[in-house]
Amino acid sequence: MASEPVATSVQVREELIDLIARDLLGPWDGPDETIVGTPRARYLAGALAPISLLDGSAPAAAPSSGTGDATLADVRAEDSFAVTDLSGARDVDGVPADEGEAISEASPSEPDEDRGPESKIIAPSSMGLRFQVPAETGVLRFTARWGKYKARREADEKGKIQTYYDRTPFEEIAEIDLSAIASGESERVSLPEDVEISVEVFNVEGHRVVEAALLNTAVTGRELPPKLWMFQAELEVAEPNGDAVFLPARDAMESDRDSRDPEVRRLDLLYRDRLEFAVGRTASVSWDLSATEARRATAVRTTWLPTAEVPQTQAPAVEGVVLSMRALMEASPAELEAGLYPLIDGYSDWLKEREGENAELPDWLKEQGRIGLDDGAAALARLRAGLKLLVSDAQAQRAFWFMNRTMRDQRLRSQVAALRIEQKDLSIAEAVAEVEARGDRAASWRAFQLAFILMQLPSVVDPTHVRRSTDYARAELLFFPTGGGKTEAYLGLAAFTFGIRRLQGKVEAPEGLLDGGDGVAVLMRYTLRLLTSQQFLRATTLMCAAEVVRREDPATWGSAPFTIGLWVGSSVSPKRYSEAAEQVKDVREREGNSAYGLTVLQFDHCPWCGTTINPKSNVEADDVEKRIRVYCGDRRARCPFAAGGSAEVGLPVLTVDDEIYRHPPTFLLATVDKFARLAREGEAASLFGYVAKKCPRHGYKHLDTDGRVCGADTHNAKTANGRTYPATQVTAVGRLRPPDLIIQDELHLITGALGTAVGLFEGAIDILSSWQLGAPGSAKPVKPLVIASTATVRKAAEQVQRLYARDIEVFPPQVLSVSDTFFSEEVPLDEAPGRRYLGVCLHGARLTLAEIRLSEILLLAGQKLFDEHGAAAEPYLTLVDYFSATRELAGMRRYLEDDVTTRVSNPDKATGYPRRRTPLKLGELTSRISSSEIGKTLTHLASPFDTDTDTTAGRAVIAAKLKAGEQLASRELPYDVVLATSMLQVGVDVPRLGLMMIVGQPKNTAEYIQASSRVGRDGAKPGLVVTLANRARPRDMAHYEQFEHYHDTFYANVEALSVTPFSEAALERGLTALIVSAARVIEATAASAESLSAEANAGAGRITIRRATVDALVDKLVARVDIAADTGAASRMKSKLVLRLDKWTDRATAVSGALTYTKKTLPKQIVEPLLISPEDSIGEEGDRLFQVANSMREVQPEIDLLVSPFPGKLAEPVTTTTPKWTFTAKAKKDAK
Repeated sequence: MASEPVATSVQVREELIDLIARDLLGPWDGPDETIVGTPRARYLAGALAPISLLDGSAPAAAPSSGTGDATLADVRAEDSFAVTDLSGARDVDGVPADEGEAISEASPSEPDEDRGPESKIIAPSSMGLRFQVPAETGVLRFTARWGKYKARREADEKGKIQTYYDRTPFEEIAEIDLSAIASGESERVSLPEDVEISVEVFNVEGHRVVEAALLNTAVTGRELPPKLWMFQAELEVAEPNGDAVFLPARDAMESDRDSRDPEVRRLDLLYRDRLEFAVGRTASVSWDLSATEARRATAVRTTWLPTAEVPQTQAPAVEGVVLSMRALMEASPAELEAGLYPLIDGYSDWLKEREGENAELPDWLKEQGRIGLDDGAAALARLRAGLKLLVSDAQAQRAFWFMNRTMRDQRLRSQVAALRIEQKDLSIAEAVAEVEARGDRAASWRAFQLAFILMQLPSVVDPTHVRRSTDYARAELLFFPTGGGKTEAYLGLAAFTFGIRRLQGKVEAPEGLLDGGDGVAVLMRYTLRLLTSQQFLRATTLMCAAEVVRREDPATWGSAPFTIGLWVGSSVSPKRYSEAAEQVKDVREREGNSAYGLTVLQFDHCPWCGTTINPKSNVEADDVEKRIRVYCGDRRARCPFAAGGSAEVGLPVLTVDDEIYRHPPTFLLATVDKFARLAREGEAASLFGYVAKKCPRHGYKHLDTDGRVCGADTHNAKTANGRTYPATQVTAVGRLRPPDLIIQDELHLITGALGTAVGLFEGAIDILSSWQLGAPGSAKPVKPLVIASTATVRKAAEQVQRLYARDIEVFPPQVLSVSDTFFSEEVPLDEAPGRRYLGVCLHGARLTLAEIRLSEILLLAGQKLFDEHGAAAEPYLTLVDYFSATRELAGMRRYLEDDVTTRVSNPDKATGYPRRRTPLKLGELTSRISSSEIGKTLTHLASPFDTDTDTTAGRAVIAAKLKAGEQLASRELPYDVVLATSMLQVGVDVPRLGLMMIVGQPKNTAEYIQASSRVGRDGAKPGLVVTLANRARPRDMAHYEQFEHYHDTFYANVEALSVTPFSEAALERGLTALIVSAARVIEATAASAESLSAEANAGAGRITIRRATVDALVDKLVARVDIAADTGAASRMKSKLVLRLDKWTDRATAVSGALTYTKKTLPKQIVEPLLISPEDSIGEEGDRLFQVANSMREVQPEIDLLVSPFPGKLAEPVTTTTPKWTFTAKAKKDAK
């Protein structure tokens, strides 16, 4: 007997969608089904209500869409690509909301949300669609389908009287001659059961635009009997002979929209084949494309559960190109050229083919195609230059070897760690053997990654390169769909940068030699804590690999260890060693192995081997060197980073701020807002290479270095912690080479108020990272190379100009089509499944009920499919719930713990769903969760459901064993539901996740794309994203009604980013922090008697003698603004900076130089602080000039309730004269 074929995850996903449709829309049990209980409760989607006349008034007229011209103008508005909101033009009858109830109580609007008027209809009585046909079109066939349910009462098999509802299917056809309907007029056709079809026609630009609607015209009062409702309503339109008469709403191949926006014109070219043939009204739409006429459709229809599938984007293989990291590592210069040149030849041939394709385009698209081809030619020239440099420069070849070796080790070791996290009983040796057995496929580049790195090599090897360090410098934007491998591309470039700096060693500068063998080489910034935490783990594995290589050959790669630092908010990692040491002590004294409060520990397993890190025994506070050391938990020292391992000092990780300042890490990961601390922490100057003294025991020493850490210039020998520490002496040292590479991941998040603050501060970072290479008189300027990456961005050139004062170079260039750039290619859906999106809008239910019902269905259907198909259904067992606001998420968490748990533990027997295990295991990824818990959640998210223990049958076996008294090994259950907010949208890569529910349309399309891309990242486990629209929000409805086309083009629908760093408000708020930060950093190497940098010697008071140096710094900052913005902004900025310096100088003079930055006292000296925190009281109006935020996120004035035991911290302390609170008594309602 042949065994049944094993289902794939693709087939399981189709079954899941079918179950959702049958459960939400119906009919569950076929067209002639009988159900128990009212169909209104059973089917929440797809019902048209009778018209409820609560006040006895007459029903409204047929829905009208207004004038034809206005409608088309809305559709073809220049700035709207796919989504058009016409809700105000189509009022419909239906069941109105009760006056006293909020339409969207579960999802209240955010105070800053731009919203239209809310819908006042709970359940509509009509729905339809709009489409366009040629002017000569005559008869069209309109097919209406629906079901009605009639009640009957009878006894069931147990004798209990039940109400049964029998379904009767209806299908009615009406053929309507459009030529008989004048423009602006309408026609109605009556169908049985109080149903009508309404058709309205408009003549527009030689075509006919048709508004068609299906109406339930039954009239009732308040009772709303189910027999009057239309369920599973559908309206389909076709030409009687099946001809392809339906035209796209706009076809870029047929006409030019004459947009003045060059980006819109470019999008018209790239998306010219993504056509929209209909727009929904209340419902959504789908269409059938013609098999013979590619730009026409043969039928259009309404749908209540629209779907769209976004293809996978892959980096295609290029014939003849060597992508193996091992092979590239071992290759000679000639072999490198032979192995990489096919990449250049292949791209050159591809561009020639696009030349021919462009020649066939209409003139208005041909012009845009020419621009794209020029971009491609420029990329090709850079590829040639990069490869030429690589094969001719010995240092570049050695750095290229270092990059391939470390990236290969990083890739292999990441897989080893992942295997051991997933399979707890797997040894290190077994995991290593399993990964190595995969061969070169376990560690190979993608073609676009290598191409991107090759293009940057000239700018990294030669810091003075024209593309990097002149007034015509360019920022490089790596633009690739999420999940495509951007992280590996810039990590590879970072590894090359580490190598080339160590090889170049000390380089000549006018002020002396700059040491590239130590200090920060790469500065990587993020905006979200979760993104930083997740990427920190990946990057730490790379630094482990680099440190292993360095220890093998310190003569080549230097004596300073390769390290990585995490420089983020104080709530995420400690600021001071003393604070971190106290955390370690508390955890060791506490019972259990919880890492709660141990923020110095950012991951719970070793990134090199996957062994669990015990927070009690594997984290050590070294009170001699004042270092926190984190060791791998492997007790046998098989891992080099375990205690007793070859690395000796554990993992090369720094997470304490003052350790990072004393030992500037090779690779610094930071949140963008952390740089606001430069104004308050002079020690941070070391991050930009500004150092003057070094203690061999404690690291680089600043005048503000804590005396408890390094309070003397000499230290005696000491024995502690099982080690002997030699005697040391503080010595003078030269400057370190500033960061060479600045990486901004997820560029699209640098926007709004935060982006504006970051953009202004970027001037200081740029200047502080700049230097001169060469001898005095002939030195050339050097700027950091800026790399940004994103999958979603619009108006990128403007944003980069304002942020980085650079032009932009996008890679890979999109030449003629969004679906094929040579380096990236959309995989046809008939070859590989994409990510499926399912739109849900439950008009008959409030959002809270919709969330509960949909969660119930997804959890129960997942269990049913897991019981039937096993591992193929596993991706759909963990439901990721995504919310735009924490408040909404908190409400859903309560529902999951209560209503949903009740429903899934006792499902309706008629559905055949098995019970889900309860209580549900819930995870959360939000800002209200600690970093240690976030790390645990991310790690545990990778733990799959077990076919032996988590199926219904498996649970029954376990229950029987427990009942029999058998002792079973404990196991942490996998997550049933993970609730997340915007923290999830970037940086989370868990391949097993396949199911997500997004509640309400996120605030922008970029967030929607990024969040939904967290599922289905493994091509063999295609994702399903269920988007639950809030029917009360017009923006949600607009996306729902145009669901398919919106998803076909949603990269084009990404909103433009807003960054205004040189606006009046931004300058007023940020300039003091900017100039103080820059001055404190560059002055760190000045003599202590005159340095502005330190607090310890009242450095702020030295402005009177260092004013000329700071004035020169102002000139540099203003010159940069001349590039980033208009000349008006530069002059405004200069006048404001000069004003601040004058006031600063006046303050210093008034107190005879006894001026600090923030400290209110110094030993044996009376001082005044210059800077004021937002929470401090402000004296004279002039003091506001020196109010400096603690974070760049403090960008808006707020009304805060300050609760503090320190009266001086209150802006207006309570006094005896403070008036008492009084409250007006609540008036009683009038009796009626």
